[in-house]
Amino acid sequence: MNMLGWMGAPEESLAQWDDFVALAAAVRADGLTRTLVCGMGGSSLVADVLAQTFGARQLHVLDSTNPEAVRAAGTPADLARTLFVVSSKSGNTVETLAFCHYFAARARPEQFIVITETGSPLAGIAQAQAFRAVIPHPPDVGGRYSALTAIGMVPAALSGLDGRALLERTRRVDVAAARALGTAIADRAKQGQDKLRLNPPPAIGALAYWIEQLIAESSGKDGRGVVPIVQDPIRRALPDSQTAGPEIFAADPLDLGAEFLRWEYATVALCEGIGVNAFDQPDVEEAKQLARVELNGPGVGAQHAAPLPTLMPGQLRKRARAGDYVAILAYVPPTPEIFVQLEELRATWGQTLGCATTLGIGPRYLHSTGQLHKGGPNTGLFLVITTDIGEDLAIPSMSWTFGELHHAQARGDVRALLARGRRVAHVHLRSTAELSQLKP
Repeated sequence: MNMLGWMGAPEESLAQWDDFVALAAAVRADGLTRTLVCGMGGSSLVADVLAQTFGARQLHVLDSTNPEAVRAAGTPADLARTLFVVSSKSGNTVETLAFCHYFAARARPEQFIVITETGSPLAGIAQAQAFRAVIPHPPDVGGRYSALTAIGMVPAALSGLDGRALLERTRRVDVAAARALGTAIADRAKQGQDKLRLNPPPAIGALAYWIEQLIAESSGKDGRGVVPIVQDPIRRALPDSQTAGPEIFAADPLDLGAEFLRWEYATVALCEGIGVNAFDQPDVEEAKQLARVELNGPGVGAQHAAPLPTLMPGQLRKRARAGDYVAILAYVPPTPEIFVQLEELRATWGQTLGCATTLGIGPRYLHSTGQLHKGGPNTGLFLVITTDIGEDLAIPSMSWTFGELHHAQARGDVRALLARGRRVAHVHLRSTAELSQLKP
């Protein structure tokens, strides 16, 4: 399939922009002043970047199956004024379908907009339940390359952002220079500098997370790949690292659209340089299949299921080699307080081992860095953290709860990592208060 539609996405979205603005006006006229984007990976990260960059306080994102996160995303006080934007290119992403079923049982059909491919399972749900709108997702644009399609521009319009300026400024992108950037990153990676520290200026700092998923999922396959490092808590030079510092980026938030497009061109050139296909994700499906096995097996999603044959954290530390990185993969409520605790844990591991570190919140990371973990170079030390689930939530039209899905996804990914011969430690905690116990 030709997956190069992202090149023309800015112009196509410009042609649609007035329609998006009119849709946003109709939504506001109906009293829907809050937007919740439900999606995973590229389908949700772009909205998160827009919300953080422009301070769009009424734009929120749900990309966690943790029951606490789902409950917090749609409190009774917020439900009546929330517009749900349910985004999935394929329309069969299990997390997104779960979000859709859950909120469709609690809100009116006119509170839902779906962005998906024509004829997808998600489109079928939207039509059957008479949702407000179904916006077609272009079939020749992959999810992680979709920032400048309706995936990003509908939330922008709903938030009152100047999407026209964002799109028009993409015309300034120097394609040759963007490709040269990607080629240079690839050349240094082939020489051993396969870690890329992403340090955009503070005004667009959230962009780093979007670039992380773009590079990791595009390049991490066939034993090759570049490991993006976002907000490294240890500021030191490492011989296996290169840096994309503030001077590489445009600091004006209205240039964010141009940055999306520039990094898409750069990432494709990077992948060409290391000899991998930028548009597939062959190792992502295995974790999904193994999660389904967990869900369909005995004791589905049990918090105290039989332990998997993983290492202890101390054993993981002893297996470290030169050139490795530590990836902390935490299936926890994605609150700011817990994020701070995880960053402290990440810093401790980085200081102790003297290596680069990354942090992923599950299951969000499965749709961003998960491909790199399993398909990229075998240089990762993976510390997977799960915790007990408190009050669980049932998923209408599905035969399991959010808590069961959350744990099944964690165990499915551990099994996929083990199947790839990765070095993995899995620790189950009673609560996040025990995170400090995981220091190496």
